[in-house]
Amino acid sequence: MKKMSSQPDSQYMNEVINYLEIQAQFNFKISGDILEVTQKEDSKKMIIDFKRVEKVLDRQDLDGSRFLQVNFSGGSKVLITKALVGFKPTDLIGFDLSRIPRVVTTIDLLSVSKAIEDLFDSEETAESMAELEVLKKVYQSILYGAENIGFKMQAEKTWLNSILLNHSAAVA
Repeated sequence: MKKMSSQPDSQYMNEVINYLEIQAQFNFKISGDILEVTQKEDSKKMIIDFKRVEKVLDRQDLDGSRFLQVNFSGGSKVLITKALVGFKPTDLIGFDLSRIPRVVTTIDLLSVSKAIEDLFDSEETAESMAELEVLKKVYQSILYGAENIGFKMQAEKTWLNSILLNHSAAVA
């Protein structure tokens, strides 16, 4: 179902909606200039305010799979693939972003949280504590990146805060 409008933000919204309509892995709701996109894989919701969208590009990856790149004012962008929304992790002080992919998804938080929990269950050594600190930074970088582009991440923030508090209590 093609939608047409002469306004740039309406045009961009139409491009995104038309793409999402042919993807089975997303649900979405529209309210004015706001689009709420839900990834079926992890039920994470993302809000796209089309007043902040500067450009929508229809692209293909190296395998020829189509995806949309949505550029926001302020320089952030998302990649909407057939199943997930990709985004850039947030650069954190004291963390080398080259340690993780340039584009991540909310699904990546699941594997990082599992690795953190596995370390809590292992014997505490200097090496495991150093690895734990790196994994916490990875988790924070992905979490903040998701929030910065419009994902609702309250449960993940609560989990991270409980990990930070529990670790602090264990060290004290």
